[in-house]
Amino acid sequence: MSLKKSFGKSTLWMSAAASGNSVISFVIFIILSRLLAPEDIGLVAFALIVVELGKILVNAGLPQAIVRHPEWDEHYAATCFYLNLLLAALVTAMVFFIAAPVIAYYYDTRAELLVQVLCIIFLLEGVKAVHEGKLKREFNFRAIAFRTVISSLLAGCLGVFLAFQGYGVWALVAQQLLSHALITLLTIINARWMPDWHFSFVYARAQLGFSTPLALAQMIGNLANAVYDILIGVILGSAALGFFRVGGRALFILQEIVIKPFEQTLMPALARLNARDAQAEATLRVIRVSAYFTFPIFFGAAALGPEFIELAFTAKWAQSGQIMTFLALGIAPMVIGYQVNAALATSGHSKRVMQVTSINFVLNCILGVLLVPYGVVIAAAGFALRSYLGIFFNMWFFKHAFGVSVGRQLGTVAPTFFAALMMFAVVLCIKYLVLPGDMHLGVRVLLLAGVGCVSYTLIMSCIFRQETKHFLGESAAMAPAKAKPLIDKLQRLLRLA
Repeated sequence: MSLKKSFGKSTLWMSAAASGNSVISFVIFIILSRLLAPEDIGLVAFALIVVELGKILVNAGLPQAIVRHPEWDEHYAATCFYLNLLLAALVTAMVFFIAAPVIAYYYDTRAELLVQVLCIIFLLEGVKAVHEGKLKREFNFRAIAFRTVISSLLAGCLGVFLAFQGYGVWALVAQQLLSHALITLLTIINARWMPDWHFSFVYARAQLGFSTPLALAQMIGNLANAVYDILIGVILGSAALGFFRVGGRALFILQEIVIKPFEQTLMPALARLNARDAQAEATLRVIRVSAYFTFPIFFGAAALGPEFIELAFTAKWAQSGQIMTFLALGIAPMVIGYQVNAALATSGHSKRVMQVTSINFVLNCILGVLLVPYGVVIAAAGFALRSYLGIFFNMWFFKHAFGVSVGRQLGTVAPTFFAALMMFAVVLCIKYLVLPGDMHLGVRVLLLAGVGCVSYTLIMSCIFRQETKHFLGESAAMAPAKAKPLIDKLQRLLRLA
């Protein structure tokens, strides 16, 4: 199978997994949000910030080192495995004995035990990291897809059951623990690999030399994204953080479905390309294709945010609708940023990834400190602003690593960006000038979503025809054989063949 076919098939599997997992987790989250108070959601959300940061230290970029390594080497993999176990033990100890008491002192005493119990996740991450790297380098994304959906479904059912039984925040904690445990078990089973008793200090130094800057970049990147959550939790309280998290929940799920599959499959694909120019061209093509359908999705989400939140979560979460609108407007630059960082990491420029994420962290800190005191809605607007400011640094580093000008990078996504922006304006006009205010929320959301789909299709088919032709051509090259007749028919229908 060609590299393009492998990439397309892997992306479809990851997108299918993300879709199934996201639908399940979103339904469960809606149920839990209706059963729990905003303060409960915010309390667990703060604890999970610590968990996500700790997971980065546990993995330390070693799974990426496995993917990037030219050939599968048993001794190399075993060294990575034992390094991961050591890091998992160290991170568990640091969070349990240091971070948890600090959080209890500065944030909320109830969070200490939550964080300490969730430390189990670090050990689970350490066990499965290399096995996951093996699955990815073999393009076995089907196994990754199945494990994600199964674990999400079973863990979600447990969370809902415990919430109905009145366990409050511990329902969310139990859901997280079971999910990670199942993912670890299924990853090990599907990888069909056990480490031998071998540890090479030479390999360890080489692995850490590559992965340390990458891990630091991931840590700084997650901190940059978590700055607002941390500041909102500390300054405005757990309830405000709950509203902020609900506002971003649907967007997180959309990212998992339409952005993350490209990010996760791009790195193994680029690792098979040796020439710098080939890696650059492949990255630009992925950005261009993914932007075609991700930009309208998130601009549409911005237009429908208030109605969607009230429909799904009830009126008690109405404030989260405005938050969702601003956060959604800031997603578009991330489509570029994710792919650029994957390309930089694959080509060995992990230090550049660390530098650009450091810049984003500083921007978030400055905007967060300035804007969070004015409330969660203003904070969400600041987060969107940072996305647009930070993307130019991503592009600048990509230019210096691959020789592709910033103008060309912007030109890759300009048509779809402006088309999505025009669609956003059309939907808002219909929403505020045409539709009656007392219309049923469900009908209102469906009508506006339909207006968005039709308007974007017309704009891309009539104004940006060349972009649509390119998208369909790339889709035909990556799609399974059974899907080609449908794409060919669509091309003839739009007279783009």
